[in-house]
Amino acid sequence: MKNVAHTLPFLIRSHQDLTMASLCFHSLSKSDPGALVVLYNQGGLSNQELQLFLRNYDLQVQILGDGKNVGIAPARMACFVFIWENYPSIDYISEIHVDMIFPKKWVCKLVDFLENTEEPMICPGILTLGGELHPEGKGTPVIKQIPLGNHDQMDELLCSFTSNGIVEGFVHPVLHKSKILKKIGGYDLRFLKGKQGYEDDVLLLNYRYFMGTRFNWRPKCLLSVRVFHATLFQRMSLPGKEKDFEQNLRGLIYQFGLKGLIELCEIHQDNTEFPHLVEHMTNSF
Repeated sequence: MKNVAHTLPFLIRSHQDLTMASLCFHSLSKSDPGALVVLYNQGGLSNQELQLFLRNYDLQVQILGDGKNVGIAPARMACFVFIWENYPSIDYISEIHVDMIFPKKWVCKLVDFLENTEEPMICPGILTLGGELHPEGKGTPVIKQIPLGNHDQMDELLCSFTSNGIVEGFVHPVLHKSKILKKIGGYDLRFLKGKQGYEDDVLLLNYRYFMGTRFNWRPKCLLSVRVFHATLFQRMSLPGKEKDFEQNLRGLIYQFGLKGLIELCEIHQDNTEFPHLVEHMTNSF
């Protein structure tokens, strides 16, 4: 779709990652031919190798970065700023990953939803490599074998797990209204010093305050769209992740304080981490 830009921090750790990236770009070029993809190269391939790799797909790709892993939030933010400065007519910005497979018209349905609601962002439902439906079916596999190599079969499979419902929850990919994403500032890198961890929570808090806490805003998933997301945590095998998470959590608390953690308890009602953090902080006074 011409009014959508996709953003992607591109990190390749292994041949398996490269295989998933190929499936990702193939499905994206079939579901959204000629789509604008702003990609930040974070390692695994040189920019020249990446350009050769991308020639196989019907996509308009802009490559940022030079193969250095600067972290998720800086890479995403660089993509956002590039779009705002160079494609100001873009209405919607997605956040995608290399380990995703997209069905036909997935982004059209998300755009239709945003065009007809006041919501600032929307997620689809996802199917994981473990055969689980998220966000509504965590812990309960619904299928054992995923046809990764066959796009038509995968498209049919993903379609079979759709419905007309909307549920509260948050997963990737995400589609944002560009103007609102810009209004809230995207990812504030003054507070997100680590390469990964809690960047989604910072964004959700900004949306919650933008929408007004009196409305008890929470992120939502449109179940008429189902996207395959293989690992959910591709970067969890990278060294130093504990330090990165600690840095970003410290930045989140510095930016939003105890009130922010309380709001995250409301946003993530099935998550026990934030209530424990709130209890720890209140007991430390």
